[in-house]
Amino acid sequence: MSRGNNSIREGLKSYFSRRARQYDHSSGWVDDKPLINKIRRLARVSSRENLLDIAIGTGKIAQAFTGRAKYVVGLDICPKMAAYAKGKADKIFLADAEKLPFKNDSFDACVCRQGMQFMELDAALSEIYRVLKPGGRVILCHLAAYGKLDSKEAFLIQKLRNPARKNFFLPGDFARLMRNKSFADIEASGYITRESVNRWIANSAIDEDRKNKIRKAYVNSSRIFRRLHHIEFKDGDIFDSMKMVIVRASKRKGA
Repeated sequence: MSRGNNSIREGLKSYFSRRARQYDHSSGWVDDKPLINKIRRLARVSSRENLLDIAIGTGKIAQAFTGRAKYVVGLDICPKMAAYAKGKADKIFLADAEKLPFKNDSFDACVCRQGMQFMELDAALSEIYRVLKPGGRVILCHLAAYGKLDSKEAFLIQKLRNPARKNFFLPGDFARLMRNKSFADIEASGYITRESVNRWIANSAIDEDRKNKIRKAYVNSSRIFRRLHHIEFKDGDIFDSMKMVIVRASKRKGA
């Protein structure tokens, strides 16, 4: 790993180390049971199959598969985040998604929720494809803009909240990227998560200056952004209907 990439990696670990203790309370989607259940249903994992949860974080997704999959493996780069996932997966590895420490054709399914925005997409998707068995499924769930009309403002707010973010997504991005990586049976669906902005920005990794910039971005947001996101200012808080995109695909049989 180059010195520059190593610096980025250490910055990302530091960021999530500061967030780890409060992470489960930092967003509504973290513990959203309908969203977690949707990811679980799309994965279609049986008791004979092995599952990989990339960017396991505090283990909310992995936990949904424990007792349903034969074996659940989690992976993260942040030790403090992964510590909160202890007991929610059969085994947890500290490693990069861009260089997975697993043999080819190791897993029947792979899930990743809110992790790909911090990764080198080309390398991470190639590695997911490599470690999946032929016919294996992958489910990716990530925050996106509604489209080009709100993307500039949505991406600004996302960047202010999380300066470690590398990638910003439009709804069709993952399907396109996965086609380029030879994934098959690609299906995409949307999910709306209603978030309290006060809660969304209340974590130990955001200083007051950036919190104020986020609030200001909402106050000064365009009419079309407010309409698409159903922005509501109420009781000193701001409420935003954020869009997530869930993509399911499979590794081609015979690959």
